[in-house]
Amino acid sequence: MNDQYLSSLGGQDDNAIVVWATDSGHALCGAPAAQDSALCCQWLNGRNDRIVTAGSFHLRVWQVDFSLPKLHPMDAKFGSMRRVIQTLDITADDHHAYCGTATGDVLQVKIDRNDIRSPNEPDTVCPVFVAASPERFSQGVKSLKCILNPSTGNTNILVGAGDGTITYVNPSLKSVKDRRTQLMGSITSLAVSSGNIMVGTDQCNRYDVTTDLSTAEMKASCHFGAVNDVDFPQGCSDLIVTSSVGDIRVWNVRVKQELLRIQLPNLECLCCCVTPSGGTILSGWNDGKIRAFYPETGRLKFVINDAHSEKVTALAVCGSDSASPWRLISGGGEGRVRVWSISSATQVLVASLKEHRGPVNCLRTNRDTSQCVSAAADGSCIVWDMDRYVRVMAFFESNMFESILFHPDESQFLTCGSNHKISYWDATDGQAIRVIQGAEDIVTTLDVDPTGEFFVSGACDKAVKIWHYDDGVPVAIGMGHSGAVKAVKISPDLKTIVSVGSIGEIVFWEMPPLSAMRNARDGDGSEEKAGGRK
Repeated sequence: MNDQYLSSLGGQDDNAIVVWATDSGHALCGAPAAQDSALCCQWLNGRNDRIVTAGSFHLRVWQVDFSLPKLHPMDAKFGSMRRVIQTLDITADDHHAYCGTATGDVLQVKIDRNDIRSPNEPDTVCPVFVAASPERFSQGVKSLKCILNPSTGNTNILVGAGDGTITYVNPSLKSVKDRRTQLMGSITSLAVSSGNIMVGTDQCNRYDVTTDLSTAEMKASCHFGAVNDVDFPQGCSDLIVTSSVGDIRVWNVRVKQELLRIQLPNLECLCCCVTPSGGTILSGWNDGKIRAFYPETGRLKFVINDAHSEKVTALAVCGSDSASPWRLISGGGEGRVRVWSISSATQVLVASLKEHRGPVNCLRTNRDTSQCVSAAADGSCIVWDMDRYVRVMAFFESNMFESILFHPDESQFLTCGSNHKISYWDATDGQAIRVIQGAEDIVTTLDVDPTGEFFVSGACDKAVKIWHYDDGVPVAIGMGHSGAVKAVKISPDLKTIVSVGSIGEIVFWEMPPLSAMRNARDGDGSEEKAGGRK
């Protein structure tokens, strides 16, 4: 009520309720929340000494005795009713709690109780179950909110269900006619502000919905699973393409907004790239198929069925796609590198190269596309002749290679992987030239600027680093990820770095000017902190 206290519920292994003083940050008191898992808690609106908790087969009303301090629980009486309560909200008068359950019904519970009494005095007023809604919402009730109707004085319950449904339930627990809308994803949060309802879903979509539920506008969105890859169209710094669980998305870099979403439910896109002409988005999926889409509409352009016996883990375009046919190189989870001839009508397998014994994690071609290099999790990198489709050279390391790239002058390779190192290799004989410590964890991704003076790395230690290529020292470090960095790309105009992560985040970094990075290298060795924002 006055923000003096904070309550928290522990997870499955803890399952305790703790009350904290917000001014000092110290815990005042705590107790086991229940015999079964407690899933939600709520303070009363008009009192700062009462809390309601609920979860598996229980609802408790707690009173805090700040003089001791100590928590005193009182269980609600449900009779034979057994429900798993996932969310609750309390009416403005603090007399009733409305609860959303995993089975999809809404429960009304009267939460009045006696104040703390001595052990010898019996309780005369106890919380008690009142009623359950006749309608059950699909996939359970995930969120609800009590909203006072100023015209009638009644409290309506705004219900968010697991199937994306939002509707009103009146005080008699019946759904209000013509007050229903459907959103993308399970409803995880509801808030009323400035006459609108703000809604969040488990697919990382945020909506503004009018109070009559007639109009819903998506205000923000992002991936809800790990973002596996990112790519800029050639010569375009304003757009990026990202791949994740269930979808591919096209984003405007300048305004940080989603422009296009290509959805394939129950699949995962592991890699993506844009053809040099910008006319096709290529993608590799965990069902072993390569799918191509039109970037303007997201319509399917072609699909290569059974491109690999396992998942498609890497893609690279060999040459220009402006003239038909053009070539596409793919790498698979079974270790094969395959070359495809792509025309407007057919997609034909040209060569299948099997020398890797582990998943092919990265494919790169040189400037004239005469060679392609593949890096695999079996500890090998192989250079392939793209005219004769034979191995030219191979080099090995006790390492699960994650990424590889050509230096712009094609005299060296740069690799990274599970050994936490970044390695320089001679492109003529495959000998290691230099090995530097890349991170405190697995280094997952690399990209180099067109001049070859600097390159960027990302790792499982959540850091994005800019390195001076010749000196092998970091000149800027950015910390903005909450999980492992999965892929990183430098924009064609050298002004932006985009990195994507394992928990669905896309981070845009302002790339320091080349002069500033040169000064950082030539100065006292201090590392400039790169600025970034999600």
